[in-house]
Amino acid sequence: MPDKRARAKCALLVFLLLALCACPLEEKRRAPDDIALAEAAMEEQDTGDAEMYFLRYLRKNPNGDRRWDVWQTLLSIALDIRQDKAVAKDYLEIMLAEFSADAGRTRDISLQLARLCGEMRFFSRAEALWETLAADPGLGAEQKALAYKEMAYGFLRRLEFRPAAEVLEHCLQLKAGADQTADCYYVLAQTQTLLEDLGAAEGALQNMLKLDGLSEDRRTAGIFMLAEVVEQQNRPDEARRLLEGIMHAYPNSKVIEIRLGSLGKQSPSPRQAPGTQRAGKRNKAD
Repeated sequence: MPDKRARAKCALLVFLLLALCACPLEEKRRAPDDIALAEAAMEEQDTGDAEMYFLRYLRKNPNGDRRWDVWQTLLSIALDIRQDKAVAKDYLEIMLAEFSADAGRTRDISLQLARLCGEMRFFSRAEALWETLAADPGLGAEQKALAYKEMAYGFLRRLEFRPAAEVLEHCLQLKAGADQTADCYYVLAQTQTLLEDLGAAEGALQNMLKLDGLSEDRRTAGIFMLAEVVEQQNRPDEARRLLEGIMHAYPNSKVIEIRLGSLGKQSPSPRQAPGTQRAGKRNKAD
């Protein structure tokens, strides 16, 4: 009889232990899937609930294998649907810390965050990110050219023209595509104009316009700026020819008409040969 009772107690104990072990699994099976709920909310265009479920997934799953995808969706909601750059910036800052051990993802996050900070006029933060990106040996030539260009803009905002020119020279040593290279030539020409070196500015623009595969919008912008540079060197006839050549390509033809009207009132000074006017000064007829 005692053996029977002992066996019964033992069987009951085993049953209870198995039941206790099964409870978490059963609860997990019954627990709602936050990502599934979020995706269902997205289908219903209920972005508020979707964000709540996605954020709850991140909170409950610190090592979840879907975290990167969830963050990307939250970014898309913030930027594309809500158009809330402040929230997107916060998300990216958190992501930058979370994925710091992943060089590729850190690079992608930094590029997106740097652009966003620039748009939001958080220039110090943007400049720090661009500087870090420019020093990244794993960054591709296209993205590195972008980083150098943005660094140059940072120097120009602080009126530091020579450092801007030096950074852009680094950009031009890269094997980037035509458009990225053209952007660096264009900003370099702007910088050299500010340094009152119109000859160097003209050379940069001429090099820009020689690039194979240059997009039409960049070519038009380069010719427009070149016309301004040669005009400042007292060569109105050449400036006129350049502007007439982009009359139909320039986004606002009225601007070209006004510039041509201004040039029609000018002629090279009889006291000096064209191209010898002091850099940075315009003809008094301007």
